[in-house]
Amino acid sequence: MRILVIGAGRVGTSVVGALHAQHDVTVVDLDAEHLSTVGNRYDVMTVAGNGTSRAAMQSAGIDKADLVIAATDRDEINIVAALQARALTDARIVVRTSSAEYLSAWRAGELPVDVMISAENEIAQAVARAIGMPGALQTDLFAEGRAEMVEFEVHADAAENIVGRRIADIRIPDESVIASLIRAETVTIPGGGDVVEEGDRIVLIASPAASREWAHRLARRDLQEIREVVVVGGGTTGRTIARALCAQGLRVRIIDNDQSVARLCAEEIAAADVFCADATDSGFLQRENIGRGDAVICCTERDERDLLIALLAKSLGVRIAIAVVGDPDYVPIFERVGIDHALNQRLVVAEEIVRFTHDPRTRGFAMLENDRVEVLELEIRPESRVIGRPFRERPLDGAIVGAIVRGDRVICPRGDDALQAGDAAIILAEAQRVAALEQEL
Repeated sequence: MRILVIGAGRVGTSVVGALHAQHDVTVVDLDAEHLSTVGNRYDVMTVAGNGTSRAAMQSAGIDKADLVIAATDRDEINIVAALQARALTDARIVVRTSSAEYLSAWRAGELPVDVMISAENEIAQAVARAIGMPGALQTDLFAEGRAEMVEFEVHADAAENIVGRRIADIRIPDESVIASLIRAETVTIPGGGDVVEEGDRIVLIASPAASREWAHRLARRDLQEIREVVVVGGGTTGRTIARALCAQGLRVRIIDNDQSVARLCAEEIAAADVFCADATDSGFLQRENIGRGDAVICCTERDERDLLIALLAKSLGVRIAIAVVGDPDYVPIFERVGIDHALNQRLVVAEEIVRFTHDPRTRGFAMLENDRVEVLELEIRPESRVIGRPFRERPLDGAIVGAIVRGDRVICPRGDDALQAGDAAIILAEAQRVAALEQEL
């Protein structure tokens, strides 16, 4: 696929990083330093120019593009670039936005682009999923929420200790499949003889009920259900997260040290308690019993501030700390020092954008292990060679089908099951294998 990416900032770079190995990518940006960074890191063509310029787009080969992605940090540039692109190509157009108004206009059919992705909405959904399943490292929904991909880390002090046990000896609920076993940098599709070790991560494809059962079994003994959440940072991202959590019926407290921002939070989110205060003030945190909260979500505009607040909250007794990290390179550092979830808005948005580079039959998509592993929900063509072949014959090389969506049913397949035309298969595979799988299926 030929892809034109407008914007070589952090989101654009994340998108290019996920796409360059499998596609012909061209990047347009005015910033020579950004272009140099992208061009040196990845084997892509770069064009110095304004992404809203007809001449720049033509120089970048928009007439041959299959997909155009407008991913700069400014909504207006993305919108104008998308409208200009629409006049020059029949390619699909994906636009990144942080504006609820633009998103509403697109949903109402007032903006002629194929897909508009809200950074705030995507991160809010990621946070809500993390809150909804404590102990999970990552969760993603498939089959309109009827199936889930969930990643857990295995510990000996979990409610059920599976360390040292063979996969064949672990009780696996009927509505779930162990799709992958991750150990250090190695990702394997496990067989019955594989033994689980301390610190391994297992990736499951399961129904929501089975996911919750796994969560209870693999959670450390002191992990409890989340009922009360503190959101630090009342900007656009913080308010979107707070609204999503209030909608789940949780008690939400918002802290921001800017009076006008705190007032806006109180006006927009009546269900939340709002404090105008400095969340780095340990005295304030103690006076307001912040430590009694089950989780803290830090989403200020400064990563170092988020890290300090998260660690302060944990020292006061908050069990789970989630940080929305601005720099994707900081994500592993945050997790290494004790932050339970570090989510990067740009990576979350990039993952959603990458979904649109796949076969149009793809209904759902997620990435694992720094984009090395992909999980996708793909409709099966009538002419696919795997139709009718039982799974015990291992019809897919280097991949596993974790669930089959057949009409209103979601089936977690066993050895005698087989794919049928019109099914949607939820598949886990290495990213480099996905293009071939799309051809096979």
